[in-house]
Amino acid sequence: MSGALIGLDIGTSSIKAAAFDEHGNQLTGASAPVSVISPHAGWAEQQPEDWWQGTCSVLRQISERIDPRTIIAIGLSGQCPGHVLIDRHHQAIGRAIIWRDQRAAQEATWLKQHISPEQARAWTGSAPASDATSPPARLLWISKHRAADLEQSVAVLQPKDFIACKLTGNIITDRHSAYSLYDPLQNRYHPEYFDALAFPIEKMPAVRSPVETAGELSPSASSQTGLPQGTRLVVGTIDAYCDNLAGGITSPGRAVDVAGTSESVSLSVEHSVDAPGIYPACLEDGGCFLCGPTQSGGDTLRWLAKCFYPEFAGGVDFQTMEQEAGAVSAGCNGLTFLPYLAGERAPIWDSAARGSFIGLTFDHTRPYFTRAVYESIGFAIRHILALAENAAGYRAEHLVVCGGGSRSQFWNQIKADILQRPVMPTAITETGCLGAAMLASVGAGIHPDLYTASDQMIIFRDRVDPDIHHKDAYDQAYQAYRQYYPALKPIWSSSGTKE
Repeated sequence: MSGALIGLDIGTSSIKAAAFDEHGNQLTGASAPVSVISPHAGWAEQQPEDWWQGTCSVLRQISERIDPRTIIAIGLSGQCPGHVLIDRHHQAIGRAIIWRDQRAAQEATWLKQHISPEQARAWTGSAPASDATSPPARLLWISKHRAADLEQSVAVLQPKDFIACKLTGNIITDRHSAYSLYDPLQNRYHPEYFDALAFPIEKMPAVRSPVETAGELSPSASSQTGLPQGTRLVVGTIDAYCDNLAGGITSPGRAVDVAGTSESVSLSVEHSVDAPGIYPACLEDGGCFLCGPTQSGGDTLRWLAKCFYPEFAGGVDFQTMEQEAGAVSAGCNGLTFLPYLAGERAPIWDSAARGSFIGLTFDHTRPYFTRAVYESIGFAIRHILALAENAAGYRAEHLVVCGGGSRSQFWNQIKADILQRPVMPTAITETGCLGAAMLASVGAGIHPDLYTASDQMIIFRDRVDPDIHHKDAYDQAYQAYRQYYPALKPIWSSSGTKE
């Protein structure tokens, strides 16, 4: 091994870094926790300085465990969409608004009323994004409610791009992280679009390919991270895209489930196609896929632990929860959970949706609630994948599961049983880091393209086969799951739950 590739992932619950060789073997890794602040219902914020301190911590640990002179390049992965304003000294102005935040519901309604689908496609090259988490809705909210901060700022950045700026001094993003704002076909931010948004276009960062060089580590960043000055930093992209890359989404016919703080489900396609509730994406020369990000996942399980397991004292004991849930039969004897605790993104895109247990009887005890929560995320995956497969015109033979949730044999089995197809967990669970390192490998010329990087750097664990005996129970439970949202939507829409 002549060198190491570092993947740096700016996540929701932690900052992670891992070093890999050119074959995807992990050499070392480190993480630092970060917290989410919710000052109002539906709001989700983080301190950008916490990202920076976490970045310095994990990179210092990496530099202490391997020879920093062997580091070839660093690639970036980051939660998205997030928005942080920076001043001319590249310091954050206030807290960042992160992906989970639902505050811009009124602005999303304005977008639907004032930006037509035809205008959105002409200005951004894609269908309109007008839910409360969408970047244009966020920019409208910032203009209206943080006008003084906006006036003081020089740019509005995504979380990973804030870290890139701190490491190199350059203000830059990638075309995927700039979705719904930047037109990748015309390679520009459209002035008419930003006039309609009444947002200063000059505050937007320059846009590059995820495999391009963002810059080199500055002397200040070198002293704070322990890495050599001049180390190459590759632009990188959205964490879900990095996860998908590390799950092998470049392989034809592959479906990938990213099991992280939230779940993201993707299906490889030969070319970009439209599908209801999900969106098409392309990773440079690495192929196209249909993608559906949810609001539920690991955070839903942490909520479950906090509310139903007081003996955990604020922590999470997944083994205990899985043992209890494992004693309950598939389908939970009619108990269904809708995992819309923070509204929902794909495939319903409804910020007013709310979490709900349905079908309760005197027979349902804590283990049933626990299993119902696990199953609900499996149903969400099945729903998204069905939409993608209908649009693509074929069925994926198996599902690759990556991310931290892929460690759970119990959860993998539930997903396999609900989908009635094998689940293939990746050997590397920190796939955001691996995907970022894969981008760095192409940017640094170690691999010629993402197809080669995928072929060379992905390792799988033993597959999990479905239990045919659970098919009928899960088919019935899934149909009930699909019926409950349309039935409850009118109630949520009229109850004033939108923030």
